[in-house]
Amino acid sequence: MPEPVSYPAGALCWADLRTSDPVAAEHFYAAVLGWSYLHTGPAYDHYGYATWQRHMVAGIARSDTGEPSGTAEASGGGKSSDSGEEGDGGAEANWIVSFATRSADALADRVAAAGGEVRHGPEDFGVLGRTVAAVDPEGAHVGFWQARAHLGAGLFGEPSALCWAELAVRDTGRADRFYEAVLGVHVTAHDAAGEEHYAAFRLPDESAGRTDSASGNPARSGPDGAPGAPGEAVAGRTVLAAGRPGAEPFWMPYFGARDAPRTVDVARREGAAVLYEGANGQGRDVAVLRDPQGAVFAVLEIPGTPARPDTT
Repeated sequence: MPEPVSYPAGALCWADLRTSDPVAAEHFYAAVLGWSYLHTGPAYDHYGYATWQRHMVAGIARSDTGEPSGTAEASGGGKSSDSGEEGDGGAEANWIVSFATRSADALADRVAAAGGEVRHGPEDFGVLGRTVAAVDPEGAHVGFWQARAHLGAGLFGEPSALCWAELAVRDTGRADRFYEAVLGVHVTAHDAAGEEHYAAFRLPDESAGRTDSASGNPARSGPDGAPGAPGEAVAGRTVLAAGRPGAEPFWMPYFGARDAPRTVDVARREGAAVLYEGANGQGRDVAVLRDPQGAVFAVLEIPGTPARPDTT
């Protein structure tokens, strides 16, 4: 897959982990995803970049706010909305996904107009870009990134790199209207997830773009090899499990894995809880994990890896 050179407005472009113990988090994700790290100085609040094959693929930052995680329940690629575990609102860590925007300032205005809340920004992150942190009307935390020197993830859809993100909410109509207004995406059914109520956020002009046979999504073959072909499904949306009033709406990142079951085994040995393990609608292995500090994320067998045989 070509390395990204840009991300179009509305495309998933980054994920960072907010944690009270970055050192422990780095150890865990190095073991599970094979990440190495680059560390910034005080000018960037000692933000850490996770790297894979010399590309920056995610971020890890210290968070001492004590704010609830927002990742109270996992949905599992549309397969575990009824099998996730209710989380601790005081989790020590949480993942935040970010979507590309051409103008952080204009986007912040759209967030407020659409019923969301801007929690931080718009603010420059040095020369790297301009950021906005927000909460959508359902209560899910989400980020937005206006790229300058740092475009976002240097690899996408590869092993150990970001490959998908998923929103779990109660009021799907309200969430859909918000992201349509803020990002300009369209909401359609997404059979690749294998769940009746699963939907996809797609970039404009979904009639364009070729289909990726592994994931069921239009392939990432935009101009200049950039991720984000017209009509591409850039993220998923599912429904929080019924009967768990304490579960909070949340965004969850997915990272690629060549061998998802092996990745799950390593994560379990490193102290993770396995919330869901199975397959998506395309027969790809998928697992939802809670890391030792409470952050929820998923691993997905990467496109192009042969599907595991059905042994049932």
